[in-house]
Amino acid sequence: MVYESQLPPIDVPGVNVVEYVLGECRKRCEPGRAVFVDSDTGEALTLDGLEALTRGFARGLRASGIRPGDTVTVFAANSIYYPFVAYGILAAGAVCAPANPQYTPRELAHQIADSGCRAIVVGDGLGDTVAKALHLAGRAVDHVWALDESRTMCDGSVFRVADAAAAAAAAAGGGDGDGDDRIEPLADPVTAPAYLCYSSGTTGRPKGLILTHRNMVANAMQINAVKTLDVPGGAGPDTFLGLAPFCHAYGLSYVLHSSVSVGGKIVVMRRYSFERMLASIEAHRVTFAYLVPPIVCALSKDPRADDHSLDSMRTILSGGAALSPSLIRATEARLAGLRIIQGYGMSEMSPAVTMLATSHTRHESVGILMPSCQAKVIDDQGAELPAGAAGELCFRGPNVMLGYLNNAAATRDILGEDGFLHTGDVGYVDAEGFFYITDRKKELIKFKGFQVAPAELEALLAEHPYIEDAAVMPVYDPAQATELPRGYFVLRPQRIDSAMGNGGQASSVSDGDGDSGNVSEHDASCAKSSSGSDHARAQQVVEWLHERVAPFKRLRGGFAIVDRIPRSPAGKVIRGSLREMIQAAAAVTS
Repeated sequence: MVYESQLPPIDVPGVNVVEYVLGECRKRCEPGRAVFVDSDTGEALTLDGLEALTRGFARGLRASGIRPGDTVTVFAANSIYYPFVAYGILAAGAVCAPANPQYTPRELAHQIADSGCRAIVVGDGLGDTVAKALHLAGRAVDHVWALDESRTMCDGSVFRVADAAAAAAAAAGGGDGDGDDRIEPLADPVTAPAYLCYSSGTTGRPKGLILTHRNMVANAMQINAVKTLDVPGGAGPDTFLGLAPFCHAYGLSYVLHSSVSVGGKIVVMRRYSFERMLASIEAHRVTFAYLVPPIVCALSKDPRADDHSLDSMRTILSGGAALSPSLIRATEARLAGLRIIQGYGMSEMSPAVTMLATSHTRHESVGILMPSCQAKVIDDQGAELPAGAAGELCFRGPNVMLGYLNNAAATRDILGEDGFLHTGDVGYVDAEGFFYITDRKKELIKFKGFQVAPAELEALLAEHPYIEDAAVMPVYDPAQATELPRGYFVLRPQRIDSAMGNGGQASSVSDGDGDSGNVSEHDASCAKSSSGSDHARAQQVVEWLHERVAPFKRLRGGFAIVDRIPRSPAGKVIRGSLREMIQAAAAVTS
C-alpha cells in the first residue's frame, strides 16, 4: 500500500529559495535583530546585514561573469559568513556546490572535476588544499575567492588578488559592478538547480546530487510544519545551535533554510568540541539543537555537562543514525525539560522525509511522513507490504532530488519509474503511520553523522603494494554511539612486496576534539596468525590511507589480517559472508 502524510499538503511557491527564506524571516523578526551569531566571539550578522551581503555578493558574482546555471564551489567551515556566500550564489541564479572542509586535495579534486565549477570560495587555512586539488583535477577555474576576515591571499598564482578584492568589495556593497543585486527569478523552479551536494554512495566515489529550488523550499516548509505542530501561538522564536555542517544537506535545510525562515537566531560553531558546545549553549541560552547520536550520548553521561547551566534547552533533533530509546530517556532525565526527537532522511531527499513532533512519545520511531510526501514498503521483488511488515522504504514528494549529475544510470537505479526514491534502508510503518528503521541494505558506514563508503576506501587500499585484497566493514562502538570503519586486509607475501618500497609513512592527525587519527590496537581475534612484521606492514597501510582521506573516513575501528575476502563471481565483496567469517573466528578464539 502507499502511505500518505497525515498532515495537510503544502503549497510550494515557485520562487528562489533565498527569496523564500529571507521573506519568511522578515515576517517574523525585526530587520536589526541578529540572525547569525559567532559562538566564540559574539560577532553578529543582522537580518538587514545578511540581506545586504547576500545581494552584494550576487552583484559581485554577476560582475565577475558568473551566470545563472554556473556552479560555484564553497570549500569552507561553518561561520557566520558562510550563509551570505551560499545565499548570494543562489540569488545570482548560480548553483552552490558545498564541499566538506575536511576533504583532502584528492577528494576535492574529484568534486571540482565532476561539477565543472567556474569559481571556488575558500575558507581560512584551506588555500593550499585548493591549489593542490586544482592541480590534481587538471583544470583551472575562473576565480578563487578567499572567505576570511583578513582577506589575505596565499599562492598568488592561484589566488588572484584583484578578483578576491573585487568580490569582497561587492559583497560589502561597494563594488563597481552593474548594480544588479536582484534575487534571480526562476524560469522553472521544479528543475532549476540550487545545490549540488556530493554524497557517498555504495559504488565508491561521491556522486553529485542535484537539489532544486523547489526541493529546498518544500523541505523547509515540511520541516517547519512538523516542528511547529505543538508550538503554542504565543511562543517566541528559538535560538538554534548552528553545529550541523553547512556543507551538508542536513545543515543547509535545517539550519540555513528552516531555522532562518521561522525567525530563529543561529549560534554558529566554527568547529566542534564538547566543552565549547556546552559553553555556547549556556552563554547564548540555546533552546534547540540539531545533533548526531555521539553528541547526544555524551550529553547523557559526560560529567562536564553538570558544570554548565543547560536549562534553556527545550529540544534536540537527532539525525544521521537511530538513537536507542534508553539513551533518549537517560538524556531527557538528566536535562530537565528537554525533549529529544528523531528524524529520518538522506541527502537525496533534501534531506528530511520523516520527523517526530515534540508531543510524540514513540522514542524508537523516526517520525511521521512530511507533508505532501508518500511512502511505500517493498520486498525484494518490489511487491508492496502492509503495515508492520519490514521491507525497503521508498518515498516520493516535492523534496526528492532531480537526479545525479553526469550519472544517468545511478539516477535510474535510485529513482523508480513511478517517482519513488529507493532508500536502501529497511524499516516498517505501524498502524498509526509512524516509521521505524530496522536495518540497511546499503553498505554505507555512518560515523558520527558522516557517511563513509566502504567501496571508496577499498578502492584506495587496492592501490597499496602491500595489499592483495581488502574490505571495509562497520563495527559499532557503544561508548561513542557510532559505527567505526574497520579494515580487513589480505597482505601480499613479503617476497613480492619487499622490493616495492615501504608503503609510505604518515603521522597521526587530531580531528580537533581529542580524537586522533590513530587506529585502535590491531585485533587479531578474527585474523589469521600474523607475524609482527605483518602487523607493521598493515599499520603502514593504514597510515598511508589516512594521508589520503578525510578524518571521518579513517579506520578508527582498527584492522585485521585475514586469509581471504569472500567475493561474488562479479567481484563484489560478499559482506554477509565476511561478517559470518569474522563472527566464526571470534567464537573460536573466545
